Amino acid sequence: MQPLDIAVVFIYLGAMAALGILQTVKIRNSGDYFAGGRKFSKFMMAMHALGTGTHADDPVGVTGSALQVGLSGIWWTFCYLFATPVYWIVAPLFRRSRYLTTADFFEERYSSRLGVVYTLIGMVTFSVNTGMMLRATATIAAVVTGGAVPDWVAIAVMTAVFVAYSFFGGLMATIVTESVQGLLIVVMSLLLVPYGLARVGGFAGLHAALPAEHFRLHAPEETTIWFAIVMTLVSILGIVAQPHIMEVCSAGKTEFEGRVGFTYGNFVKRFCAMGWALTGLIVLALAINGGLPTDAAAKMGLACPDSVQLPKEVREAMAALPPSQDPPDKAQKKARERAFPTAISALLPPGARGLMFAAILAAQMSTLSALMVAGSALFTRNIYKRYLVPQAPEERVLLVGRFAGLIVVALGLLFSFAFKSVVEGLTVFLLLAPIPGLLMWVGTAWRRTTTAGAWISFLVMLPIFLLLGSFGALLKPHFPGAPWLGMYGSPGKAHLLGLAYLAPGFVAIVAGSLLTRPKPKEVLDRFYLLISTPVGQEKRLEEAGVQPIFLGNTEPHPWEAKHPRLVHWGGFAVALLFALAVLGITWSLGWIGR
Repeated sequence: MQPLDIAVVFIYLGAMAALGILQTVKIRNSGDYFAGGRKFSKFMMAMHALGTGTHADDPVGVTGSALQVGLSGIWWTFCYLFATPVYWIVAPLFRRSRYLTTADFFEERYSSRLGVVYTLIGMVTFSVNTGMMLRATATIAAVVTGGAVPDWVAIAVMTAVFVAYSFFGGLMATIVTESVQGLLIVVMSLLLVPYGLARVGGFAGLHAALPAEHFRLHAPEETTIWFAIVMTLVSILGIVAQPHIMEVCSAGKTEFEGRVGFTYGNFVKRFCAMGWALTGLIVLALAINGGLPTDAAAKMGLACPDSVQLPKEVREAMAALPPSQDPPDKAQKKARERAFPTAISALLPPGARGLMFAAILAAQMSTLSALMVAGSALFTRNIYKRYLVPQAPEERVLLVGRFAGLIVVALGLLFSFAFKSVVEGLTVFLLLAPIPGLLMWVGTAWRRTTTAGAWISFLVMLPIFLLLGSFGALLKPHFPGAPWLGMYGSPGKAHLLGLAYLAPGFVAIVAGSLLTRPKPKEVLDRFYLLISTPVGQEKRLEEAGVQPIFLGNTEPHPWEAKHPRLVHWGGFAVALLFALAVLGITWSLGWIGR
């Protein structure tokens, strides 16, 4: 990186730290800290959803996958494409619940013990995700700077900045900074494409360099049609239980802000994914055409399919590389993860490279800040306030909340050095959330669901997830007589792992609920009254003696107040058409220039 690039990065970091810390003056209670006072606009909520849901492991993973399997690599994030219209339906339930954390849902719908289990799962999820994002940042920094910036330096600097403003400003600081960082995420996603297309001769040059199968939306392995279908289902089940979704959906002034922000903020991410996939194709085309430095092209060649013929000098450079100490699959993962940072180094001029690196930091810090605040809310409300000091005054709760987020960050730092592959971390993150997600969907849709049924389902799913997934793969060398251990642990078999635990989990929760005693009617009445009472009708709750956890704004959006059914189902139909249009545009990318 040139001095101009370094200046751009440090100016950005200083500006974000200052903007976030300034929000401290608006924090008066734990509701402001954990939920931002529930008063944000549609634009702020959309940027919050985009910033929280997009991180540098997304372009790293999708670009590397596109390098390997072609345009269909986009399904690593497009598995959420047809889940996105569902966001329009579920977002109001989070806002109406008036909860501060998703663990509050498990306590109210099931039991306090299941709420604790969810809290622990949530904090582990946050920590894994934090570690995965820090690892992606370290990988990008190492490649872009040619190894001049060690892993620990990149991780330490970024961590110091987002911890500073999150600690003082909470969700308020997170959302305000995301109003800037969300725009930088779009820059990060699309900036490489025009530079890259100019170097390879446009879309026609891409088609001339790459085999035709690289432009299809499905591949014979990894991102197959079945992968896309099953992972879409897994994503729909899991999205509601990702622990930060409560704040993403419920920090707006009304339900409508939550709907628009959650749905269309994520649609922006779907467009960004097209840029990531195109970048993967561009990097491969550059390697084939000799447009990359020989050593970089050689390392990218480790991830090329057999059908791609690299130039002679690249093959010679590959032969000259020292033998990898990693197994072939790990060596290939490392090569894939170098694709995105290699594109930054090879394509961007000074200044633009610094802007790109600042945008990458924006993507990371916006999500890391949200995870830190949500993690602190889980610990403070559902462990400290409930079990340790139930009568703690508001000032003490706020103070503990600020420090509790540091636990998530500390664990994330440990995971950042444990994960050597972004794709491995991404797979764990995608497949852990559907376990509590199934309990949330069934518990909301079916009144007969019981606490015992939820426990039975959880105890069925968790061992299957662990033993057949990546954890089982770690155990397999020690138990040679159990070939089934880790059988679905590779990223390309993620959809099979999802089916393996979700199908028996669904049977278990239904059968367990039918065979056990229903919850008391008054408990169920309270829960369903909460999620069915729109913002602006809080008098119904008062008359029923229901005391919400945190209200925030109580003025309804006029459209939802006057036309609730049209907004609900008409908005869903529009979002579904939008998803189909996004898929159609992506498909057309494979035909441009033929």
